[in-house]
Amino acid sequence: MKLFARFTSTLIVLSMIVSLLVACNGNEETSQESSGSFDENTFFGYDVPDDLDYEGKTVKVLSTAVSTTASCYQIKPEDNPSYSAETTTAILSSAAECTNLVEELLGITVEEEVIFTGSRFGGPMYQRISRDAMSGTADYLFCMPCLNEAAMLARDGILYDMNDIVDLKNAWWCQPFNDAVTIAGDCYFVTGDIGTVSKESTMFVAFNKRMESINGLAKSYGYNSLYEMVDKRAWTQDVMFEMSKTVYQDMNENNICDPGDINGVSGQENIVYWLLRSGDINVCTLDGSGYPELTVNNERAITLITKAQEYVQDTTAGFIAADDFMEEGLAVNRATQEFIDGRCLFFFNSVGGLYTIRSMADDFGVLPCPLYDDIQDSYSNNVGSWTSNCICVPTSVAQEDLELVGHFLESLGAVSRSKLTPAFYEQTLQYQISRDDDSMRMLDIITENRAPELAEMYRWGGMMAKIAEMRKAPVGTFVSAYESIEELTTLEIEETVEIFKANNQ
Repeated sequence: MKLFARFTSTLIVLSMIVSLLVACNGNEETSQESSGSFDENTFFGYDVPDDLDYEGKTVKVLSTAVSTTASCYQIKPEDNPSYSAETTTAILSSAAECTNLVEELLGITVEEEVIFTGSRFGGPMYQRISRDAMSGTADYLFCMPCLNEAAMLARDGILYDMNDIVDLKNAWWCQPFNDAVTIAGDCYFVTGDIGTVSKESTMFVAFNKRMESINGLAKSYGYNSLYEMVDKRAWTQDVMFEMSKTVYQDMNENNICDPGDINGVSGQENIVYWLLRSGDINVCTLDGSGYPELTVNNERAITLITKAQEYVQDTTAGFIAADDFMEEGLAVNRATQEFIDGRCLFFFNSVGGLYTIRSMADDFGVLPCPLYDDIQDSYSNNVGSWTSNCICVPTSVAQEDLELVGHFLESLGAVSRSKLTPAFYEQTLQYQISRDDDSMRMLDIITENRAPELAEMYRWGGMMAKIAEMRKAPVGTFVSAYESIEELTTLEIEETVEIFKANNQ
């Protein structure tokens, strides 16, 4: 099959229009480098040999999900639903369309097998891939595990370096994310425009526009809007919590930030860790050889964590922890419901939380996670390792299939960049009372500055969990808490480094 026979000139023109519209966002993942990206010899910007044809070969993708809803099918949604601008099926429909176009392009039929499990630390997905690696056979081309299990598979030495399969410099791969998971130059799992789970697992902050306006919060700092504060790099953690204090009202006069009050920030128990990552501080960084080392015990991190403790434990700061109410078994936890009901200024959560709050009566806006201070190089939005998935290719996949894997992933990434990512952006904000261009632009900033943390993925010494525990620990006790697990954490990092070095020999 020739490329021209598969795509009419009308499709090419439509693709160029989509490209130009998406380019206005300025996102590295969604912007086009030039209008020439969609010339007649490429597939949505990916240069494919025009005589490439796998003659109807059936290929499989292995993915994992917690629930059994149709939306868990990332590559080949089961129902292939028709487009609906009012429901989340628009995203599923777009994903199905992208895969259908790639099937036609390459002459393949795609199947997706989903392993449904809540176990993310050596569970069924990890066991399946490990068994296949031992036997040297696999009935799939690539896998989409969560980051925690991908890290385990990488450490086990049973994943190909993705640099050998795709060109990670292509615009449909997320460079900050992929850089963050690279160890000693090898990138064993990646993400980009394919699928939406990784984007949904990225932290952000929503704000209640009515509460911000009636309190004149941005104007009190000399700005017209919170969006302008983001642009001027004035959106910081101090600002978020000081605004939170401004609006807080203890309605039941019990000296506790709880439902029924007018609260400032709704977050979760991990908020101190998220604020650390929001401050662009990593638990581990790479040494001169590209291997991780423990570096979080530094003055900047200690100061940030201590200040975060002071804020979240201050009964006048209006912080309400969502996880405190999850045991009640409600469909929406009570702290999140406070934001939906218009009694909380900020909602600190993952982008997937937009699906929960978008039906609220008050209009809301979207912001990146706040800077720690104005000298921080860029905004930083953590990607959760337990919830986010990624793309990897186990060594059980035959060498002769790697060329097909490359064409599959590159072409699917290219078309997803033009079709799936814009659909995802539109759907996450679909039910705002007055969708605004600034919120869409903020999503660009969030997406292009998102990355996971090595220590969270590899779970070395429980250091990430220890930082999260600081929410309830006495203020100023991080150093002693750190010292209690420093030796174990360092040992586990060193053991992992030695394993990677041995795998690369």
